[in-house]
Amino acid sequence: MRIQFVLPLLSLLIISAHDACAASCFYINSYHEGYEWSDRIQAQFARDAQDVCRTTYHYLNAKNDSVEKLKNKGVEIANLIALQQPDIVIAADDAASHYVVSPFLKNGRIPVVYVGINWDPKPYGYPMDNATGMTEMWPVEDVLSVVQHATRALQQIAIVTGSGALEQKDAEEIKKICNRNGVGLTAYFVNNFEDWKKAVINAQSADAIYLGTNQAIKNWNEAEAISWLKTHNHRFTFASLGFMNPYVMFSLSKSPEEFGHWAALLTKAILNGDQPWQIPIIPNHQFIPYYNESLLNLTPFKLPSTIQRHALKYMPKQEIAP
Repeated sequence: MRIQFVLPLLSLLIISAHDACAASCFYINSYHEGYEWSDRIQAQFARDAQDVCRTTYHYLNAKNDSVEKLKNKGVEIANLIALQQPDIVIAADDAASHYVVSPFLKNGRIPVVYVGINWDPKPYGYPMDNATGMTEMWPVEDVLSVVQHATRALQQIAIVTGSGALEQKDAEEIKKICNRNGVGLTAYFVNNFEDWKKAVINAQSADAIYLGTNQAIKNWNEAEAISWLKTHNHRFTFASLGFMNPYVMFSLSKSPEEFGHWAALLTKAILNGDQPWQIPIIPNHQFIPYYNESLLNLTPFKLPSTIQRHALKYMPKQEIAP
């Protein structure tokens, strides 16, 4: 009986000693639990930083809440940071920098690592003396060459996506690059599944359709969306997010794990004594090509041979053996 009590006590002492040595990390997730993109960034960070961080996770819910609610939540999180005084703050995706870092932590004492700010971090006040990170980019011109090959005559692209501020920012940046390459672009921002289907119908006047994100689209039904696209869509479809692979013929997917891994590496470097301002801000560079044979086989579109040789084949759920 005595040994049974001693061993748990010893384990508790070891755990307490480990906790006392670990740094305090404060992770701000711009979205909500269940959003695949941010879940995967966070999970990778947790795996890679677990040996150096006691991390608390906080959510802004930017895909669902109003601007007013987000401002209030930003104040709450900033107050919590001021109370806890963590060793470092990790700000994942745009909203974390918009509502917390920029107004409350810029050039302050607490170091900040950001990941996943789309296209340009300058609007949020970066570079900062106390911050570094990884900006989220997408090689639009490379994708345009694939779409050009598939469609044979690319003059107009349509974007169909959610209606959030970030989706509009993505559309603006993609439109700039398309225009530089002589390609027109029309964007449709939708709030619910029925409007999404109407937008896809309207987008049939384009040569190709970029399907952005479905994550904030109300009443989304995966099985119905796939079946509906097979019947009603006759244009080449493509995406930049892996969770959109069921709905598009081709994607050059950004890797959320790249951001989580980089956030952990920067966290370790800063906790080991490196100064954030000494670490350059860099863009992401890992992109995974996928093709969806179940959709492509219904069309005359052909991907470049190099894509067909090196891309990963998306497997619909019903084709994956248990």
